[in-house]
Amino acid sequence: MVDRKIPSISTAYMKYLSLHFALLILGCLTALGGTPIVEKTFNEKYPDIQAPRWKAKSNGTWEAHFEKNGFKYRADFDTAGNWIETEHNLVFSQLPAEVRSAIELKFNPNKIRDIEGVDSPTHGTFYDVEFQQGSENVDVMFDGTGKILDPATPPTEKGFFKSWVNQTNIKSELSSSGWSLILKTIFNILTIFIYAYVIYYRRHHDHKMLFLLLAFNLFLFPIFLSSSLVTAGFGFTIFALLALVRLRSEAFDKAEIAYLLGAISLTFVNTMLPTYVDIPSAMLILLTAYLADKPSVWRDNFQKIEVDYRISEKEKMLDHDYLRKQLSDEYAIEVREITINRVFKNEVRLTLMYRDISASRRAEIVTIKEQERQGAALIKQQLEEAKQKKL
Repeated sequence: MVDRKIPSISTAYMKYLSLHFALLILGCLTALGGTPIVEKTFNEKYPDIQAPRWKAKSNGTWEAHFEKNGFKYRADFDTAGNWIETEHNLVFSQLPAEVRSAIELKFNPNKIRDIEGVDSPTHGTFYDVEFQQGSENVDVMFDGTGKILDPATPPTEKGFFKSWVNQTNIKSELSSSGWSLILKTIFNILTIFIYAYVIYYRRHHDHKMLFLLLAFNLFLFPIFLSSSLVTAGFGFTIFALLALVRLRSEAFDKAEIAYLLGAISLTFVNTMLPTYVDIPSAMLILLTAYLADKPSVWRDNFQKIEVDYRISEKEKMLDHDYLRKQLSDEYAIEVREITINRVFKNEVRLTLMYRDISASRRAEIVTIKEQERQGAALIKQQLEEAKQKKL
């Protein structure tokens, strides 16, 4: 039994010595430098760098570590001396402005785990940004203009809704806080209600336009959630849809077009932008609509409305001066302009541009109308009494 154990101990010991000898050789090579052909390629590419620190990697390549302009670089070469790529670590603020803008628009900067600037013989200069997505990390490559090079469709660009659905079976921050989707939906409903009803409808009282604003927002909201990559073609589709709505319905005035574009913009910011951006953006849209269309903000304060005005005197249905005076007196407003759209049997459909008058002027008009009514009643009474005397 002793004789059988001695060979096995000797074999194990030899393997132990061989392993340590290999590690010793590798350490010596790493300390002394790469192979001559690798060092030759490095010196040709970086002639200003002296004595880089070499490291032999497990895949057979060589990695040179050096400093330049305050950054620590890692340059990789294969055994034939071919340059593979050079990397250096960055922080978010050191990225080009275009790349930072692309990340802030399409991703969440708070999910960044690592950033590397990379020089490559095939891709040129690009930036490899690692994002945390659920329990995994995803690398996205950007060029200097912010364009995504790889992957073609990054997982984080699939939209909030699709990402949320895909993560339901994974224990992640998104799945554990699924309330984010609900809060986003509630915030959108709240803002479009304020925009369409509180600001628009209470001023213009057009229930059809109210429905159109709500429809555009609520119909586009799930579409934007399912795909956050809005292309130029999608934008042209929206404008083509707006043009179709105009052709197949009554003509929109400038204010209605502005409100419609505002509803679409509100949908966009509520779905596409991160929370710290969409809330102030939505508030800015609401504030703009509130102030830009508020009559008291502007000096002339004129508003436009379409009305059906009943009139019994057919010969005066096309008399602009008569209609202007009648409308001014009847509604106690200042009429600037009227446009006759259509004449019916006993009424006229017209577009009225008007503004409210001061309280004192309104009270004066009401007093005059009351005096005229009393005078007409008195005359009628006198005529009735004269008629009774004749009988």
